[in-house]
Amino acid sequence: MNRIEPWYRELSDEGKDTFDKLLRNTHKISNHLQWGGFKFLKGKPKEERIWQLDFKADKKQYRLLGVFGELRKQAVIILGCYHKGDVYTPKDAMETACKRAKTLREKRATIHERPIKQGI
Repeated sequence: MNRIEPWYRELSDEGKDTFDKLLRNTHKISNHLQWGGFKFLKGKPKEERIWQLDFKADKKQYRLLGVFGELRKQAVIILGCYHKGDVYTPKDAMETACKRAKTLREKRATIHERPIKQGI
């Protein structure tokens, strides 16, 4: 099941455009530490090696949570959410991300490749 597509479909046009641009830009940069808005998360997500990419659209702080796959340069987005202050929406975003990361690590889930949409 593709967990990101339903979240993506609910984004505004600005949100979709910004998301697609973020993926295009990060795809061009081989070192993930140089991706704009990238960081590894602390606490329980750190144990699962969950990282975060952030972007702004519609005056909201969006977060993409992900892990690296087994293949070289394979970034797997496991959750899309919003963030304001110390509050994530959905509220259980971190718990869900940890469960999804563990499921992937244990090979109980499959990866759906998302084509990078080219800019207009």
